[in-house]
Amino acid sequence: MKGESTLQKHLKSFDRNRTPTGLLVATTDVQRRRRLNSDYEISFTVPMTSTDYKELIIPKGHVQDERGQFYVVQSRARDRSNKVISAQIICTHIMFKMIDSKMPYDDYIDEAYGVHISVLLDKISTATGGIYTFVTHDTFDLRDVKDWGATTALAALQDTVNLYGCEIDPDNFVIHLYKRIGSDDGFEYRIRKNIINDSFKDNVSNLTTRLFSQMKDGRTFIGLSADYLTTEERSLLQSVPGAIVDNKLAVNYLISPYTQYWTNNVNAFYDGELIDQNIEDPEELLIATREALRKKEMPEFEIGVSAADIYKIDPDEQRPGLGDTVYAYDPEMELQRVSCRVMELTEYPFSMDKHSQATLSNYQMRDDTQVLADLERSKQILNDLLSGGRVRAAAFEEFAKQAVIDINASKSEIIYDSRGIVLQEVDHPNVQMVLTSHGLIITEDGGATARTAITGRGIAAEVIAGVLGSFVSMEIGSGNNITKINPSGISAGHADFNSAPFRVDMAGNVVARSITLTGLIEESTMTYSDIIAGTVTGALIRTAAAGARFEVDETGWRTYDASGTRRIGIYQDAGYNMSALTFDQSNGTRSGVINGGDGLFEVRSAGDNDLFLSAMTNTIFFQGQMNFASAYSVSGFGINFVSGLRAELDSIWSALAGKASASHSHTVNLGTHNHGIAGAVNWGGSFTVS
Repeated sequence: MKGESTLQKHLKSFDRNRTPTGLLVATTDVQRRRRLNSDYEISFTVPMTSTDYKELIIPKGHVQDERGQFYVVQSRARDRSNKVISAQIICTHIMFKMIDSKMPYDDYIDEAYGVHISVLLDKISTATGGIYTFVTHDTFDLRDVKDWGATTALAALQDTVNLYGCEIDPDNFVIHLYKRIGSDDGFEYRIRKNIINDSFKDNVSNLTTRLFSQMKDGRTFIGLSADYLTTEERSLLQSVPGAIVDNKLAVNYLISPYTQYWTNNVNAFYDGELIDQNIEDPEELLIATREALRKKEMPEFEIGVSAADIYKIDPDEQRPGLGDTVYAYDPEMELQRVSCRVMELTEYPFSMDKHSQATLSNYQMRDDTQVLADLERSKQILNDLLSGGRVRAAAFEEFAKQAVIDINASKSEIIYDSRGIVLQEVDHPNVQMVLTSHGLIITEDGGATARTAITGRGIAAEVIAGVLGSFVSMEIGSGNNITKINPSGISAGHADFNSAPFRVDMAGNVVARSITLTGLIEESTMTYSDIIAGTVTGALIRTAAAGARFEVDETGWRTYDASGTRRIGIYQDAGYNMSALTFDQSNGTRSGVINGGDGLFEVRSAGDNDLFLSAMTNTIFFQGQMNFASAYSVSGFGINFVSGLRAELDSIWSALAGKASASHSHTVNLGTHNHGIAGAVNWGGSFTVS
């Protein structure tokens, strides 16, 4: 919704009755995902040791985002990573609680004509006890309704949205319905402004420039007055001889105005077909054909954008909304201000350092949930057919009805020839399914080759897609040159699972004799007996996860004692151009350091620690100049430690004493004396003795 508040810094928590319980301050990675007419979901991570998890987050409780929207806590996935335990919480928008309300049996509509959308919405609102209400902002055409309301309130809403072509914008319990949500404010996703990275994919596999159509019982709009055509449609059809006769349509197709752009010497048209068994009025079929062709006459494209959320730091910046028309500009990606819609938004509303992900497209995308919902409906027809081993008449009638529809839609004819029973496509006679005494084949060249074959020897197919089923064992090869898939797991290289050089058990444990890995290995714990490699590059190498160990990473090398206290470290200090070897005490405080850098090598103790240099009974040699200028004091060092110094001084004093008794002056020039003392002693002058 536009104009939402950005002042809220945390998710708010509520109990099952939506009574406030507090703020979720310990949550991280808060992510909101919204998809047009589909998912509205919030997920986040929370420490299991936090008050948030223990007291504020409860199943079927609620959280509220900064937009004021309520989300229901649906799942909690716990995870342990070493000593950190956390939970991944997933919440869905409160709109989806309608799935808990069953539509009353009396509200079921088998078939009704010209129904206003409000009739169905009122029934859904009543089924929820009036908790959910609906507001329509556009005028929707009347529709014929068939087989509606036999499910939940949420499924009934989805059927209504599909039937009338609505787009929804939920505001908690008030569901707003539009023909098209969002706005066009000229917002741009632009490289070098707000695009961090992007991807662009286009697809012409569904391109259609001539669309045929059928409605119930295989009828068409042939014979309908050409006055129902638009000016453009009439002009295009009049260019085809015999398409309009006596101002009436003589064909059951419409032509795209982009036909000439795509035509070539092989394809004058790219044909498609619309078959809708729920339509009975030719005029309604014409409208449906027009709308379907408009969606298929241009290539489908999808743009993925990771965009900087500039509005988080500048409130005046535009903020794109779900369903908005936006423009993508990245010339090097062939995006020349392409117009598209925001079909999906993944946002991080409480993180300044994470930016939104947007999926932009020019067509209505269906997500896995919607596709699976359709598959589930078809599956349910078959499940309902057999109940307790007995055929249920109502379900069988529904199955038979659906089978007739599917067969009519297939446009196949049955042929009996020398091969057996042949199901042949009417428009493309080379496309056949042939049932013979030896098996079944599916061919696209009239039987010359089989694209798929099922015989007594097995199945041959180019592609087998989907879930194949439950098997006791699958084997490729023989003897010990074999690959197996069985209840033990996957194995290769030996008939016995436990002897196979490659095997994966059901717990995910892998044994392999040799592995060549390329690409990224995500954060993991690996245990090896021997590693032989040219280069090993990693974030952390250590001999144990805790206790006594040594570690190496990009910061340096460290050792730890049994209590986990760091004792020795080697680091590179880029700021001082020095490499440091550090030593720590058992209490974790620094004991001393050896630094080596540009122009200085330093050995230093830390704190109140003494520095002790010892060679026991051997010799410590010093070379170069010794500077004691910064020493507080020098103790334990006497002249007796200098070889010959005592004797030299004694002789000098003896000479001085002998001259002291003389009555005349005498000058003694001591000069430089070197009597076996390591290094010269220069007294620099003379003494005068009287």
